[in-house]
Amino acid sequence: MPSQNIGRNFELENLSTEKNRDDNTVCKQILDSDPTIRVAAFIEGAEVTGYAETARTKNVLSQSIDLRKRIGFWSSIVTEMARQTDELFGRTESVLITHKGLKMVTIPLSGRRSLGLSLDRSADTEKIILKIMTKFDLAPTD
Repeated sequence: MPSQNIGRNFELENLSTEKNRDDNTVCKQILDSDPTIRVAAFIEGAEVTGYAETARTKNVLSQSIDLRKRIGFWSSIVTEMARQTDELFGRTESVLITHKGLKMVTIPLSGRRSLGLSLDRSADTEKIILKIMTKFDLAPTD
C-alpha cells in the first residue's frame, strides 16, 4: 500500500523495473512529479537507456552522447562500489553525492539497472526517492 505521506494527488503508475517500456516517457513523468528534479535517467549496465531533463539544464544530455556515456559509466561504478558493502550494512537503497549546486542520486533497481537523478541542492532527497519508488512501482528486484 502506498505511503500516506505522498499526497492527495497520488496515483500508482504500475511500471516495472524492466526495460520493456519507454524509458524516456517514464523519465519525463518522474521529472514532472517534483519541481526540484533536474534530470531523470535510467541506466542499464553503463548505458543510459532513457532520460528527461528540465529546460534549466540546457539540454546537456540530449546534446552530448559522450556525456551520457560518462554518466552511465559513473552511475554503474558508484552503484557497484556501494553494493560491495551490502553484506555488511544491508542492501544499498541509494547513493547520494552532493555538489556545490546540485545533488546526484543513483537508485539501484536490479543487478544491472538503476535510476539516476539530478536534484536541486535544496531538494528533500528522501521524500523524492520515496515518492518516485512508490508512485512508479520501482521496487528493487534483487
